[in-house]
Amino acid sequence: GHITAETFMAILRDKASGICVDSEGFRTAGSMGSVLPRAPALPCVHFFTATPDPSRSVFKPFVFVAGLKPAPQVRSPTFRDDPAKKIPRFQSMVDRRHELYRRHQAALELMERDQ
Repeated sequence: GHITAETFMAILRDKASGICVDSEGFRTAGSMGSVLPRAPALPCVHFFTATPDPSRSVFKPFVFVAGLKPAPQVRSPTFRDDPAKKIPRFQSMVDRRHELYRRHQAALELMERDQ
């Protein structure tokens, strides 16, 4: 059949069906849908939420291309004295969460307080 990206996103946001879960010990971590055209000249477009609750999230489009440079907000920080590179390894801990993940965690905390 023919399903549109909008229809697919609506399905992924559907809490009544049990697809989008935000309680009961399990939570949807994010959702993704892709548009894969049959014509080889057209690009595939992937839509990601990557947020704690797809029903409240915006699906962001992404097209994979050569030479892509990741945005700094989604790159894990690097450390001069990285515990993963010291011998013995992992004797201390560092926060490797990138900015977007930290903001998603903050959104999750607000959602848990029902705000």
